[in-house]
This record gives sequence, C-alpha cells and structure tokens, in this order.
Amino acid sequence: MTGPHPFPSVIPMNGKPVIHHYHNAFEFDFFVKADLEIFVRDNKYTISDGDFFFINEYDIHRIFYRPNRAYARYVINFSKDFIKDVLRGTGLEPALEWMVTQGPRKVETKPEQRSKVISLFDPLVKAYDQILQTGDPLAQAKVKLYLLLLLIQFKELAEVQPPPAADNPHIKGLIRYIDENYVNPITLDQLQKEFRLSKYYISHLFKETTHFTVFEYVLNRRIVEAKKLLEHTELPIIQVAMSCGFNNLQHFYRIFQRYVNQTPLQYRKGLR
Repeated sequence: MTGPHPFPSVIPMNGKPVIHHYHNAFEFDFFVKADLEIFVRDNKYTISDGDFFFINEYDIHRIFYRPNRAYARYVINFSKDFIKDVLRGTGLEPALEWMVTQGPRKVETKPEQRSKVISLFDPLVKAYDQILQTGDPLAQAKVKLYLLLLLIQFKELAEVQPPPAADNPHIKGLIRYIDENYVNPITLDQLQKEFRLSKYYISHLFKETTHFTVFEYVLNRRIVEAKKLLEHTELPIIQVAMSCGFNNLQHFYRIFQRYVNQTPLQYRKGLR
C-alpha cells in the first residue's frame, strides 16, 4: 500500500507470504497456520498457530518464514482515518493508543479463542468483498463494526498476556541509535565505537535478529521518513532527501525506487 487506503485490505493468505517492510497503515495479522519469525522495530517474535499480531503504522518489519511449512493467515491493513470516527463515537480512541504505545505486538490464543477471532475475520472479508463489488455503504459499516470488534478482542487478549521474554538489550540500543541518528552517516566503525562492541559481533547480531544488515536497516529507516515527508508536507524532493540522510539526489531517487517501486514524485502524486 503506497498511501492512505479508504478501506482495509483483507487477505486470507496461503503458501508463501508477501513480505512488507513498512506501510502507512496499521496491520492486524491472525496466523491460522504458521511457523515463522517476524522482526518488528526492535524485537523478534516467534509466530505459531493461533498467534494474533498488531503492527503499528510505519514500523519496519520483516517476515522470515521457513520453507516447506504450512502457512495461512488473515491480514488487515487499515488507516487511522478509516476508523477514527467509530473509535471516537464509541470512546475507544484510548484503546488504539494503548495498543500503539504500550501493548504487546503478539498475543497467543487458546484453541477455544481462535474460532471467535476467525468468526470476526470471516464476515469482515465477505463485507469487504461486497464493497469492492457493489460499493454497498451497509457493507462498509459492517467492515468498521467487525474491525472494531477485532480491536476490542485483541486488546482484551493482550491485557492478560504474560510479559514477553527479555530481548537482547544491544539490539534495542542499536535500533534506537539508528532511529535517532538516521539523518547522519552511520557506519559499523561508528557503532563499534559508540557501543564498545566488535563491529563483527554487531553485524552478526543485527542480521541474526532482524534479518536486515545494518546498512539495509538504515536505508529502510530513511525511506520510511521520506515517505512521511512526501505524504504530509510540500517540501521539495531535494529537501526531503537531505532531511532523511541522503546527501545525493540521484542516490535518493535510486534507493527510493528500489524500495517503493516508484519515484518520490510518483509516490507523492499517487497520494493526491
């Protein structure tokens, strides 16, 4: 998804998953069948059958799936604008804010809970298909209703989850450092000096945990910020590039097109 979408995209998936690095929308995943890992922002999660997952807008993430394993999931991408009115009307804006800022990304479900979650996804899928086919406003209301119920269900499950196992503190520190300094040049030598860790250890740990190299993650962080500026400001393209750590416009165009499959100008025009 390259811009705010008026409706959630709902995808019951089987087989090899599509890997998204980031998007300007929230995401719900319910894994019917899975044996994989997801890296999101600064954590790695092991995903199994029945796991319910929430990804915040613009969070860099990568799915690492194991070949020849059964795989099926539901995916919903939805913009804040799509659901903000119903959240406000029901007083549930704090629930979404809690999920974004405090709640766990993954919740595990028991077998008896999974049928309830699927019973919310299935009619949402049908209502969304109806929107695509007929534009029925009643179907749009149903999508919002079931999405709201899924949000409530996720929050209720999340509130009773045991605390997750502690992650490697070095990864959290490295991600935080990159997120705060992406506008400046970042090298392994620099990270070695900053964290007093071998650059070879940093490189290995980062790749093992995130499935990104350090350089790939830096580029992804810069592209995420560039997308935000293209969406929410009228800054000239060259200023967008400089504001996100690219000191060469040609390099910015080449990297942006590689990661987004559009030029920055095409991306901005597509949002209008």
